[in-house]
Amino acid sequence: MKRINKLISLLYVACFLLFLAGCTKEDIEYADTAPVISGLEPEYYVLVREKLELSPQIENEVDSVEWLLDNKKIANTVNYTFEALNVPGVSRLILRAYNTGNIVQKNVTITTGRFANIRTAPNKLVWLEASDVFTGKERVNWDVLTAPSSLFRLVPSDTRTGLFLSFEKGVYQLRASSGELADTVIVTVQRDLKSQSPYIAQVFDYLPAPGQFVNELPKYTEGDTQEEMNEKVARQLVGEDANMITLGGWGGYVVLGFDHTVINLPDKRDFRIYGNAFGASANPRPNAPFGGSCEPALVMVAYDKNKNGKPDDDEWYEIKGSGNFTAESEPWYQAAVENGNDVRTFRDYEMTYYKPETEEPDQSGVVDDPKLYATINKYIRWTDNQGQEGYKIKNIYHTQTYYPAWIKENKVTYKGVRLSNNSIDESKQGSYYVLYAFQYGYVDNYPNSHDNSGIDIDWAIDKDGNKVDLPGIDFVKVYNGIDQENGWLGEASTEVGRGEDLHLLGISIDTIKE
Repeated sequence: MKRINKLISLLYVACFLLFLAGCTKEDIEYADTAPVISGLEPEYYVLVREKLELSPQIENEVDSVEWLLDNKKIANTVNYTFEALNVPGVSRLILRAYNTGNIVQKNVTITTGRFANIRTAPNKLVWLEASDVFTGKERVNWDVLTAPSSLFRLVPSDTRTGLFLSFEKGVYQLRASSGELADTVIVTVQRDLKSQSPYIAQVFDYLPAPGQFVNELPKYTEGDTQEEMNEKVARQLVGEDANMITLGGWGGYVVLGFDHTVINLPDKRDFRIYGNAFGASANPRPNAPFGGSCEPALVMVAYDKNKNGKPDDDEWYEIKGSGNFTAESEPWYQAAVENGNDVRTFRDYEMTYYKPETEEPDQSGVVDDPKLYATINKYIRWTDNQGQEGYKIKNIYHTQTYYPAWIKENKVTYKGVRLSNNSIDESKQGSYYVLYAFQYGYVDNYPNSHDNSGIDIDWAIDKDGNKVDLPGIDFVKVYNGIDQENGWLGEASTEVGRGEDLHLLGISIDTIKE
């Protein structure tokens, strides 16, 4: 039986060889070269009720093509028009091309989203909100699909809301997405009919702490109220031709506003507030770091979250300067330690000043010139939340009361960060005090023309010290961060002048990376 099966197999082979010998080349069918599909992107994004024209190119011989939408055959032509329904979602599209011996396919994902159109102006904050279909989603992603400029800021959140701000005009296409859901938001940024000022436009509040220039910068007149003093400060600080006002001793502050949102551009400093800091011309310390008259004030910022044009219920964020937590990295720190300075930094400091009981000088300090007041060593009493107390001194050069004269209460309390004392008597004789600059992040700390007078909004932190992502800021609070006496120079008292939006002025200053 095995011999018979073997003979049959040999017979089959012989017949097949005889068949081939009688065939021509045209009688044998060969496999074609595989098709090559191009002209299709792996992902597309369309709005509900929109059409998407797909026109791929197919190289090499093709016998047939077919399109499959979510695994259902929908067309057998090369070109295909996808019509988005009125329901957001994700569709899976497949194009297959056949020829002899080959099947080639391309996979395409199409996301369908809703649409919103917002019109705004440069430096105007836009509140974004995805549609109701995102309600209850644990995470919503925001991103920019197309932009005519890189000078914008998108601050996403994990929710339906986001914040957008642009410095340049144009059409920006944004997207909110979560899983298979997506929304498109078109933000059209047009020219603002009202011109924007690059300078401070408003003063909301002013309360200096006791100091030698208080009631003089600006000048207090008997009977002035808080509102009238705010107006006097505004006359000094609003606009390009601003003058100086004083913040007095530690904690004294002023609250300012721009007429637009100062955009927070990546890797750039965004604004600055002038002071009157300058460098020492004859510092005897060899190779000394920059110093002179540097009276640093801390900076707080806020954006108009409730959109009422006032810094009332809006959250304030602290600009984290180089010494907000410790001064140990400052180039003058070791010299300050050796000098016996109080180099501690207090994060939640409070100081209360008490109205002086007298403006009369100590008899022991009377000088020959009767026009000058003598020193009052126990002038304004103070206490703090660290268990410390003492007196502020009245010097012979400023005769007015140092306590804010329009404040009727007999005491006033300030809160904030108290920086390390930066002043050293380099003469060792009480004649030449040098107040050294912190590295960055403050007002009245470096000369106004120096890059380190610029503030980067990206340095902002929240009340717990965590970095925050802000689109920009509308309001600025500046308060004196130093509590120290400097002999005949008197207390360290921050002065404040013009405020500038660096971007509107075309000033580009690179940031400092922490």
